[in-house]
Amino acid sequence: MTSAFTEPQELLLEISPLLQTSSWQESQIYATPSSRWRAYMNQICLHAFLNWVKTEYVPEASIWYSSPGIPAFWEFVNGTAILLKEKRVVLIPSEAIDDSELEVPQEWVDISTWAADYYLPVQVTPDGEWVRIWGYITHKELKSLAHYDQVDRTYCIDARHLIKDLNAFWITYQFCGREKMKAAIAPLPELSTTQAENLVQRLSNYSVTFPRLAVPFIIWGMLLENEQWRQWLYQQRQRAQFSQVQVNFSRWLEQIYDASWQAIETFFEPNSSSLAFNFRSFSGLNAAAIKRAKLIDLGMEIEAQKVILLVALIPKANQQVSLRVQLHPACNEPYLPANIKLVLLSEQGEIIQQVQARVQDIYVQLKLFYGEVGECFSIQIALNNYQITENFMI
Repeated sequence: MTSAFTEPQELLLEISPLLQTSSWQESQIYATPSSRWRAYMNQICLHAFLNWVKTEYVPEASIWYSSPGIPAFWEFVNGTAILLKEKRVVLIPSEAIDDSELEVPQEWVDISTWAADYYLPVQVTPDGEWVRIWGYITHKELKSLAHYDQVDRTYCIDARHLIKDLNAFWITYQFCGREKMKAAIAPLPELSTTQAENLVQRLSNYSVTFPRLAVPFIIWGMLLENEQWRQWLYQQRQRAQFSQVQVNFSRWLEQIYDASWQAIETFFEPNSSSLAFNFRSFSGLNAAAIKRAKLIDLGMEIEAQKVILLVALIPKANQQVSLRVQLHPACNEPYLPANIKLVLLSEQGEIIQQVQARVQDIYVQLKLFYGEVGECFSIQIALNNYQITENFMI
């Protein structure tokens, strides 16, 4: 990793293509496009800063919350906390070009167990190749000098109040370790189980676009501070989002298909000599298999490259099914794009299996897998920094 100081002592950290790719893949477990992008920015900032600070200053530095804690609050709130021994810093990433002010979500300021000693604004370049840490401010100064925006529930502070010399930050950290950097914060009361359950039910509704703004802050803070309730809300919103866009195989069994899922013959000639139409020759895929295909557009940035996703469903006994998934080139292309990936994800976004195309692969396929009625999973197609995900329910 390359780092550099610019004037006046702002820190630039280079983000490797590998970190960009892995961070983007990890962000795909989030429920909405905005939360996925928020998670991506926080991932690259977190790993870049943590690797740098461990090497240069604090080998013991660590993430405040390790997984599965992090995914839950990145679903709702921007920012991530890092422990530097006894002190806590919160990184607040932003892709905004304008660095005239810092906006800190209220959760990082007014929840006593979340509040940090220091807040560091991080600018993420549009291509994600660099992050720029351009100043810092203490919790005390933030509380006393910032303007509180009631609409966004953020503390907004003009950049002139931030100290922009990162060398000064480390001097303060090393020689003022015992000085209190936090203003007094009243602890929040605890939610009852009934209150929490009712809140989760209400806020997990997919129509609630911004759950952090949907209830009074003190109620939201109580829910978010409790890791159990926070994780539960995160999981319920995932399920709600998942159910909005998923393919339900029970409808396939009734021969009811979404218009985007076509018969295989739509894309391939049955008498094709290539392996592209060799779906029925695989072990276990006989005439009883329900086979459908979908044309996947990988986007303009990949020169309108298209591929075909094939899925075969074979009903089994005891409400089980076996599934075969393949990826083929489209538009009379002879080969798949090199390095394109076909990935099977669990409902929680964990990778179960994946396969990557080599140069001149005419198709790739996942290993045959099994599922039960009611089970959910996703199929992801990834090429470079572009991913598209199809959600399914058995």
